[in-house]
Amino acid sequence: MALSASDLPAMYALLGNSLSGDESQRKPAEAALAQSETRSGFCSCLMEVITAKDLAPQVDVRLLASVYFKNSISRYWRSRRDSS
Repeated sequence: MALSASDLPAMYALLGNSLSGDESQRKPAEAALAQSETRSGFCSCLMEVITAKDLAPQVDVRLLASVYFKNSISRYWRSRRDSS
């Protein structure tokens, strides 16, 4: 099932929880993000988080979304482009 704009609050919560110092919050959030990476719309959701003006004070969450976006591009798009 594809991710959409309705998934943005959950995506934001997962990104925030994955930055937590509490391992009981961080590990499930990281696992959920890893599972979401393969879903259609993941990069679009990340771009919404990165460019959201209301998240300007949440620099840490926006930076983490940028890292996930970069890694997703490297992992899933470049391998397709390089193969014939």
